[in-house]
Amino acid sequence: MYFNSFMLFCVVLILCLGAVIAFSVFVIKPMQTRWAVRKARKIIAGDNKVSDWQFRNIRRMLATAHDDLEAAELWYQLNRMK
Repeated sequence: MYFNSFMLFCVVLILCLGAVIAFSVFVIKPMQTRWAVRKARKIIAGDNKVSDWQFRNIRRMLATAHDDLEAAELWYQLNRMK
């Protein structure tokens, strides 16, 4: 009786953990990349001044963006500005 309840709890816990990981990979990461692209465009255009920490953070987000050519180009331009 207790073993079955424990196994059911473990399965539900693993499914919840998988849902959280999938949400962060497929929803949060693309939103973060889009935000970094918008901020990088403003930095390159000279409209926005950001702190050194935020500049490095934006560069990191652009560097880890997958299959996004605009992010790669912006990352290259930010590296030249550095």
